[in-house]
Amino acid sequence: MKNIILVTHADFAKGILTSLELVVGKTENIDFVSISARETIPEITAMIEAKIDGFHNDACTVIISDIAGGSTTRAAMELLVRRRNIYLITGLNLGLLLEVALLPLSGEDSLDRQALKNAIESSKSTMSLVNDTMDEQDFSQMSDLEEL
Repeated sequence: MKNIILVTHADFAKGILTSLELVVGKTENIDFVSISARETIPEITAMIEAKIDGFHNDACTVIISDIAGGSTTRAAMELLVRRRNIYLITGLNLGLLLEVALLPLSGEDSLDRQALKNAIESSKSTMSLVNDTMDEQDFSQMSDLEEL
């Protein structure tokens, strides 16, 4: 078992959690923190920590933030020092969230780190510029469909 906390600016976390539940159904042990421009780093850290405490279990917690250098990530980094069994991933997107949500974690740090790295790499591998993967025939077929 694992806990997941999504930490994003505005309502992104709430929306992507709704999308995850559309794909996989109701989820347990996943929560979110949405921030505005008003909160300080210590306030955001406290918000994340309250969510962790709200799970009422000793399972590891995976925090996924939206922007690598953003306040969401900097606030979560504070918890890496203060608490154990916390993993922090940046670059939240639905593919990554699906990978992590469906990932079984063992509770053994080295295995869990590797599993999370694999999930990140798998998510990255699905990103592409579709224009580069289509040839002229694909574009031609799309134009033909538009004329119908």
